[in-house]
Amino acid sequence: MYHQIAHLYDWPGALAFASKINEKDLTLLTQAGLQKGARVLDLACGTGTLSITLAQAGYQVLGIDLSAAMLKQAKQKAAAHQPALNIEWQEGDMRYFLLNEPVDAVLCHYDSLNHLSNETELRGTFLQVAEALKPGGLFVFDLNTLENYQTFWNGKDTYEGPNYRLKTTSSFNPDSGKADVLFAVDEYNDHGELFHHEETVYEQYFNERAVEKYLMSADFYDIQHEAFNPVEDLPADFPLKTFWTCKRR
Repeated sequence: MYHQIAHLYDWPGALAFASKINEKDLTLLTQAGLQKGARVLDLACGTGTLSITLAQAGYQVLGIDLSAAMLKQAKQKAAAHQPALNIEWQEGDMRYFLLNEPVDAVLCHYDSLNHLSNETELRGTFLQVAEALKPGGLFVFDLNTLENYQTFWNGKDTYEGPNYRLKTTSSFNPDSGKADVLFAVDEYNDHGELFHHEETVYEQYFNERAVEKYLMSADFYDIQHEAFNPVEDLPADFPLKTFWTCKRR
């Protein structure tokens, strides 16, 4: 996933979106009493924006992602920072990962959990996260809402960059809760050669009752969620995402 277009993932809108989530995460980690040096897992870390933010705040960070192309971008971004950041990168699947030692917190953002195919995979991932956490450890994540899919996942859009044109074609099936978006990119390289890339990304809507049920079955408690909109050009009360926090027993 995001193998062909990983180098275009950090468009300005995505980074502005990420900054609001990152700010909220840092506040939650502080409120949870996690001091500098605490171990934090950025699960499905993508291009590493959150991992870098966490490391700059003094946390020991492990970033895991399934896409080697996304991890390549993350490593390049982190390497540009001085002094060196305390981040370990690992290629892995959020459904089947194992750690050498448990962490104090797990963060999973940018609707990464919606990339899971069904509720069985969601429950399994929650169990993996619980296994990765210390007792009392914090789990924070977001999910796309039904309103998000119904509003934004039916149609076409075009985005222009300095050397590329990105076209998206998305669809959402309200009966199955399945969504997909086709990314089609025409891009010039540094030598002026034109290349065409295509990649389809799939998502699954999960309703709040199912999410809470599977969190409880994975032995999480103090489960809380709220509507969250990190996009500035939408009304503040538009329920773009649900933002979840809970703790492992």
